[in-house]
Amino acid sequence: MAMKNGETSKIILKVENGVGKSGQTIFAQRTIQHINPALSDDDAYDIGTSLAGLQSHTLGSVARTDSASLIAG
Repeated sequence: MAMKNGETSKIILKVENGVGKSGQTIFAQRTIQHINPALSDDDAYDIGTSLAGLQSHTLGSVARTDSASLIAG
């Protein structure tokens, strides 16, 4: 049976970063790494929106990415 090893999480903020030539919104990403993987999704979202409030760009979305290595158990 495989087991997880070295779990990590990160929060990715997608923020508006201007307008393109054809009028579409351009987005940039801000990544906050080394988030505790045991953090609930609600808490991760709250952290993301709070951190987005510290900058001048408008928040487009908050994403969470979890990863781990799998080893034989």
